[in-house]
Amino acid sequence: MKEKTTYQRKSLFVILILCCGISSFSLWAGLDNDRVAHETDSLKSLLSQTSCPHVVIPALLRLSTLNGQHAEEVSWLERCYLEAARIDSVPAMYMALRSLSRYYYNDGNRNSLLFWSRKVDSIDKSRNEYSNVLFDVKSYSCQDLLWSHDYELALNEALNEYRLASELKHSYGLLRCSESLGLIYQAIRRDSDAVVAFQEGLEMLKKADCRDETRADTKMRITSYQAECAIRVCPPEQTEEILARYKKAIDEVEEMNHRDGVMVKTGRDYWLLYCFYSDFYVREHRPDKAKWALGEAAKYVGNIITEDDYVQNTYLAALAHYYREIGNIPLAIKYIDEVFKTECIQADLQFKADILQEQGRPEEALTLYDKLYELNSQRNKETFFRQINQLRTLHELNERQEQEHEMQLNSERMEQKQQLLLFFTVVALILLYLSYVLFWYYQRARRLKNELLKEKQSLLESRNNLKQERVKAEEASRMKSAFIANMSHEIRTPLNAIVGFSGLLVDDSTEPEEREEYASVIHNNTEQLLNLVNDVLDLSRMETGDLNFKFDDYPLIECCQSALDSICHRIPDGVELTFTPDTIPVTLHTDTLRLQQILTNLLTNSAKFTQEGEINLAYKVEEGGKQVRISVTDTGCGIPKEKQSAVFQRFEKLDDYKSGAGLGLSICTLIADHLGGTLSIDPTYENGARFVFTHPCEIPSSAYSQGIAGTTLVFRYKNKN
Repeated sequence: MKEKTTYQRKSLFVILILCCGISSFSLWAGLDNDRVAHETDSLKSLLSQTSCPHVVIPALLRLSTLNGQHAEEVSWLERCYLEAARIDSVPAMYMALRSLSRYYYNDGNRNSLLFWSRKVDSIDKSRNEYSNVLFDVKSYSCQDLLWSHDYELALNEALNEYRLASELKHSYGLLRCSESLGLIYQAIRRDSDAVVAFQEGLEMLKKADCRDETRADTKMRITSYQAECAIRVCPPEQTEEILARYKKAIDEVEEMNHRDGVMVKTGRDYWLLYCFYSDFYVREHRPDKAKWALGEAAKYVGNIITEDDYVQNTYLAALAHYYREIGNIPLAIKYIDEVFKTECIQADLQFKADILQEQGRPEEALTLYDKLYELNSQRNKETFFRQINQLRTLHELNERQEQEHEMQLNSERMEQKQQLLLFFTVVALILLYLSYVLFWYYQRARRLKNELLKEKQSLLESRNNLKQERVKAEEASRMKSAFIANMSHEIRTPLNAIVGFSGLLVDDSTEPEEREEYASVIHNNTEQLLNLVNDVLDLSRMETGDLNFKFDDYPLIECCQSALDSICHRIPDGVELTFTPDTIPVTLHTDTLRLQQILTNLLTNSAKFTQEGEINLAYKVEEGGKQVRISVTDTGCGIPKEKQSAVFQRFEKLDDYKSGAGLGLSICTLIADHLGGTLSIDPTYENGARFVFTHPCEIPSSAYSQGIAGTTLVFRYKNKN
């Protein structure tokens, strides 16, 4: 009688904890739902007011997060994918495709999962890369087969994925492969191998290139799998260490949620953790500690999605194991029967059969043993037929692979010949170009030598007559030489081209195709000459104060896009022109024409000195929304540090062989001063040159705070030649 009273008190204790947990969650869930609904309405309103991609895409991604694993999430993600594909924003496409694959994996819709997986594979092939998202969707496909009990197919996919990741030395790919292999070993009850596989995945996680949010969530997930296996096979010391690591991983995610506002749910994992602790203490015959663990687990009852049968059944099984340990067999059978309402696995059948056998109820135990035998027989039969089908398929694949291998060899031979031809062509062009440069340099040196000899003779003849004016004459001569050396060459070159090709253009023997080519040359040289004259006039008007500025409010992103459009045709082949705006919409009180003049000059300079790589225009709001930092970064030849202060002087040119009079940067500096900003070179950037222009602005605090949480996107502009 006393023992029965003790059991009743223990049961009442657990029920009270469950009730407290459910009540506290109800209030929390209500507040959280109101916040989510308010944020959802705000984002929908924002989408209805703008079509700007750098605003629409982050809003769609946020809406998908707020509607996680609901039907609305799919519509937001599909719209985000289409919008990202329209502007060729690969990072945004990857984010949408990963989330869509994850949704259909959780939903058990394999056809849709494979459809979006092929989208990822197609993007990777077009970019000739292997992204983290590719290995994510491959793991989803492998694990989907695993939960369908297609162990052989799942193992085959996991091994193929592992071979690919090993060849590429892809740390993140090896991480996802190790996770899939561990889950397969866990499903077929090879728990020792599973613990090792999960540990390899955790080691790869340290080397993997991924976001902090992904790293923390992956660490928590893999450690939970490892802890479940360790409880069954590992020594007590190792098991306790793994459980401690699992708790630390959950705590890190919870801290990240509070610090960064990330929505990674941890209630489920805390519930699992204490269920694992309970099973571990039951295995070690420490019922007092198991009771404590169940009390902690009961705090999370009702605090997660109720459809998660796995956690619910783990908790019920832990209660059954605990009550069997303390001798309360009726409650143990009651809780294990609750598990059987949603799933029936061999371990739970074996558990109940052993209890019935111990209680002297052999007929009921025998019924369960028969059911266990039927399950094993059915599984073995299904495995046999799957293996026969796989052998047949493998034979057909081998024949097809031999044919594909032969075609691949032929293709490689053709590609090698084409590459060899291309190599010799490039070498010939380089030699031709070097010959031209040497000849041009020789002509220029001879001309300069003659000019210097004439100047020297003139100075020698007039030295006796101009002693008193010597200092003034030398200064005037230096300024005159600098101006003539720059302006005469820069004006003569396009004029000679215009005059020469104009004569050819009016020649009756000139073919129509040649006329078009000559007209294009005349147009380009005319544009170059006009730019030179405009630079000189702008400089003159700035010195005299006659240059007027018209200030008005203007969106910075439109100004940047206009500048990019105006210089697209000047970008050399092999150079990528990209634009990286801030997530915060910026409106400047400025003279848009003069601001575009600065950006166009900076981008044109980068195009002159960049033969391969990338030219990037970017802006970022700084100092709490009081200033915007606009940068033009290239991967060209760069500017030596000892010459960086001189490039802003008039007629200063780093490369005399490039077109231009050396006035552009000095004009940009004067314009920047009139706009209230500064223009400088970033001395820390060493992969080319980076010019930084700062402009004052006034960003509302609400827009600034919202923009910080957004996703920065990169836009690529194609060469319009």
